[in-house]
Amino acid sequence: MPDLTDLELCIELIHSAETPEEAFSYFCQIVEASGYDRVVYSLLTDHPSLGLPKLHGLASSYPEDWMKHYNEHEYLKIDPVVQEVLKIGRPCFWNDVITNTDLSEDANRLLHEGADAGLQSGISFPMVGLAGEVAGFAIARSDPAPTKNDYDLMARLYLLGTFFHETYRNMYRQQKRGEIPQLTEREHDVLLWAAEGKTDQEIAIILGITFHTVRFHWRQIFRKLDVKGRSYAITKSIRLGLVTPEIVRAPYQHW
Repeated sequence: MPDLTDLELCIELIHSAETPEEAFSYFCQIVEASGYDRVVYSLLTDHPSLGLPKLHGLASSYPEDWMKHYNEHEYLKIDPVVQEVLKIGRPCFWNDVITNTDLSEDANRLLHEGADAGLQSGISFPMVGLAGEVAGFAIARSDPAPTKNDYDLMARLYLLGTFFHETYRNMYRQQKRGEIPQLTEREHDVLLWAAEGKTDQEIAIILGITFHTVRFHWRQIFRKLDVKGRSYAITKSIRLGLVTPEIVRAPYQHW
């Protein structure tokens, strides 16, 4: 499992995921390899683009009993770390919030309860989208914080978190709305060979079908993908994960 010292491999691994859940699992494993063993990905504001309200724990590897306790007590409203990242709009270390902020009695109780649940220290950062939508990560460790803040690690986490955030959102929307069309095996073959740079005549020879049959499959592909043109169909099919030509295939997809 790569860690954040090789950011490119980490991105390729998340890119190889086929579902939002798999992408989150990879993200958690990478974070754990970098010294943090808990991750929660939340919607800090309503998200009309996903059809979801404000939600703590859209995806989470936090202890389940803590998540239940946190949500039952509506701690998202008083969490000082959440309030800080919403205010400053950038990542922060939890210990900076705790030491530099005048905390209410309720906020102090929340932090102590979190520590008792195994969330000793961490980093949080916001993801600000269009129309004021804000998502966020809280990445925690079960042992006490290092004596010195690791800003290089924070920066790498933020970059990878941004990539995961966009990947997860796109997958979630497609999964929820049923945007991924179902192609026949032959339509998939036509798209894949086209993505590898083959002409329609070459595809016909490779697949043992006529040129006119290839064109028929293209018309079906255009209709299903709601596109006009061969290049657009190839680009969209790669983005949706319908085909993965050799030229863009990540190393993990060869395993």
